[in-house]
Formats: sequence, C-alpha cells, structure tokens
Amino acid sequence: MIRSIFLLIAFATVVDSSLSPLAIGLRSAIARGPLGINPSRRATVKQRPTISLDSLDPEQCTSIRGGATKTAAALPAKDRRLHFWEAMICGAISRSAAQTIMHPANTMKTILQSSRSVPGKVPLTIKSFAQWENARHLTRGAGAQLILSIPHGAVNFAVLEFVRRQMNNLVSLSSYADVINRSFGPGMDFISSAISTVCCSVVSTPQMMICDNIMAGTYGNLLEATKGLMKDKGLIGFYGGWWPGIAGKIPSYGLTWTLFEQIKRIRSSLYPNTAATDVQNSIMGCLASATTVCIMIPMDTVKTRLVTQLNYPDLVPYNGISDCFKRVLKEEGVGAFYRGLTPRLLSVVPMIGIQFGVYEFTKKFMLAKDTKESISPKIRLSKSELKKRDEEAEKERSRRERIIEEMAMEVAADDDQPFPAPYRKKDWWGTAMQQLKMEKQPCGVSKVAGSANK
Repeated sequence: MIRSIFLLIAFATVVDSSLSPLAIGLRSAIARGPLGINPSRRATVKQRPTISLDSLDPEQCTSIRGGATKTAAALPAKDRRLHFWEAMICGAISRSAAQTIMHPANTMKTILQSSRSVPGKVPLTIKSFAQWENARHLTRGAGAQLILSIPHGAVNFAVLEFVRRQMNNLVSLSSYADVINRSFGPGMDFISSAISTVCCSVVSTPQMMICDNIMAGTYGNLLEATKGLMKDKGLIGFYGGWWPGIAGKIPSYGLTWTLFEQIKRIRSSLYPNTAATDVQNSIMGCLASATTVCIMIPMDTVKTRLVTQLNYPDLVPYNGISDCFKRVLKEEGVGAFYRGLTPRLLSVVPMIGIQFGVYEFTKKFMLAKDTKESISPKIRLSKSELKKRDEEAEKERSRRERIIEEMAMEVAADDDQPFPAPYRKKDWWGTAMQQLKMEKQPCGVSKVAGSANK
C-alpha cells in the first residue's frame, strides 16, 4: 500500500499538471494537509503585493540572461569603456574643437617663442599684438590646424583608451588588483599617455611642423608649407622636430592626463553620489594643464625654437636640444624660456579644458546611446519582427494566465471535488452578458408580452 502511494506521488510529479488531473488532485490533497483542511478556509494572511511585468516602464527595464529583468539604474554603464572607434570619434571632435577655438592665442604664443633677439629690433611682447599689424597674423594657419587636429585627436585618445583598458585587464588578473590600482594608478595613467603620445607622433609631428611654421610666418598656408618642407628636406622634413617634440610632449601630455585623472578621483571621493558635469570636467582639465604648463614651459620654448629656426636663415642654427638650451640661457637669459608663459597659459589651459570637457561630453553621449539601444532593442527591428514579437509575448502571457488559473483551481479544490479537471479558458462572462443584452431587446419584450396574453 505504501509503495503504491509513493508510486502515485512520483507519477504525479513527473506528469505535467496541465495534462494530468491526477497530479492536480494529488497536489491539492497534499496542500490541504493531513487534517483535510481546505486552504481557502484557513485564516487569511496578508499577501505580498504583486507586480506585473507589463506595468514596468520599458525605459527602466531591460532583459538579461534567463528572462529576468533588471532596472537601468543597476546596469554597470559606468564600467563600460569606449570602443576603439568611439574613442577616435570623441578624440577627433574634442581636439579639433579645442585647437580651433584657441588658435589665435596659440599663434600668439608661437610668434613670441620663435622670435629671436635681433640687434636694432625691439622684441615682440603681448602688448605688441594690440596693433593691427601684428594682430592680423593671429588667424593664420587656422585651416591647417583644424584639418590636421582631427587625426591627431583621433589617434591620441583611441590609443590612450585602448592601452589603459588593456592595462586594467592585466591588473585585474592579480589578487592584489585593488592595491595596484591604488598605488600605481597614476603611473599607469602616465605610461598609457606616453604610449599614445609616441603612437600619435606619426600624425602630430607633421602637424606641429606645418602649423608652427605657418603661425611663425615661414610659410603662407597648408599647401605652401607642405611643398616647402618636402622640397627642402624631403619626407624627413616633416619629422625634423620629432625628438624635441616627443621629448616635450611625453612629460607634458603624461602629466596633464595623470593630473586630470587624479583630480577626477579626488572629486569622485568627495562627491560619490553625483557625476561630474561638463563644466566641472573643463575646470579640472584647466587645473591639470596649468600645472603642467608652468613645469614644461622651458622645454616647449626649446621645441619651438628648433622647429621654427628656418625663419632665421641668417643666424647660426641650433644643433639640438642641449645646444639650444645652453645658447638661449647664455645669450638671452632665463627670462627667454618664460617669454611665452602668459600666452601659453592663455592658449593651452583653456584649450585643454575645452578638450577634456568636450571629450567627456561626447563620451557620455556614446555611452548613453549604447545604454538606450540595449534597453530598447526594438528600435532596430522591422514591423514584421515587431508584430511577431508581440504575438509571441501575447501567447506567453496567455500561457502564464492559464497556469495561474489552474493553480488557483488546484488550491481551491475541496473535499467534495478532490480531483477537478484542468480549467480551460472560456469567455463565459462575455457569453452571459451577450445573452442578458438579448433578453433586454424590444423584440424579446414583445414576445414575452405576447405569450403572457395568450
């Protein structure tokens, strides 16, 4: 007897409830308990509030593996980094916008740094550009700067993000990842910036040679500068200032990026619940670049002297970085290195602030666009696919409602009807309402009245 009962229970658990009335009856009998008390007659218990999936806003919900749902606020969007092509677009937009806006101040800085002491000629100062004769030169080279800054920014930021991501992935494999990031995070920022600077020097060095010579007055425009450099020294002429340029850019860009990231981390620790705005990113970029400019201005002056010395063919040329540094210090004094500090601050600090502000803005735009696409993937579907998905969703909803109704009848089974048949969904309410309407029709009333008279 006991063996038969266990066999029946096992059979009931294997067979689907929608096909086996026996399974439904057995489970309902077990649910009533050993005393045969119907659950519907027990003391009522406060039920949990039910939440319908259809009531959720699709903009706040996204499907994850297993059919579960997850709110958009819980998505780790901030942990996702830009793809390589996304970083290229953000870098190109930010760099070109920053350099184009600040081009006049950058031209003033280049003219002041490249001007050498000539006997009988008064050296240029910032006040000299109040005169129209000097102020009209502040816009030259703007077109070349705009065109060449696009690949510069694209390569720089794309390689920077890629290298930093690879370093983070490598560090995450270690059990001391948190300690490494906390202790050597600034060093990794500097190394990633240095690698990206070396990679983008293939583009940035020709840009520096062409634009600096145009701003200094050696050539008139982009085409003339390209032809002149190619004619004078060939292809290597575009990379004549590669070593002084890279020697100045690696510490300059590295310090700027490292300081910017450290200021961002300090700001995040002080205000962990709020994200930095675009204005705050620009201010943090200005602080980082101002500190870097004050440290690196002598090297920048040496670089500018070496790049633009073709503008002074009658003077003795410099033989390298050390020779240029020694001669400027001996012939013109320490003040010559800081002659372009004020215009350098006026040009570089706002430029870096605009660059980082625009970069973070475009970066958030890319990430927000990706989040919207992942939350509402129906945007990419055609009308037929949308219709098919709606039909499948309706079938799934009907199936769930049928299962819930069957479970409700199973629990509601009493002693008089221990084995109820599976409930099949039927529109009995609509049929009853339709019959009631037919009974209230005038024709029905007349028939009833006629039968009464008879």
